[in-house]
Amino acid sequence: MKNKMATLLVIVSAMLIGAGMTWQQRLLFVGGIGLVVEALPDLVDRLKEALTERWRLSQVVNRSKAA
Repeated sequence: MKNKMATLLVIVSAMLIGAGMTWQQRLLFVGGIGLVVEALPDLVDRLKEALTERWRLSQVVNRSKAA
């Protein structure tokens, strides 16, 4: 995972250099990406929980309608 992130970081940095951004702008951009990547696992877990709960509720409603 770390190797993939390092590769992605190099690619993104090269793209930003090509876009003519200053090193400060690149640092802020890459830092923002890092924060998003760190937050993703928690967000995915919350989404799974919400979807599971919604599915359970829909099963209860469907059973009630069938009865």
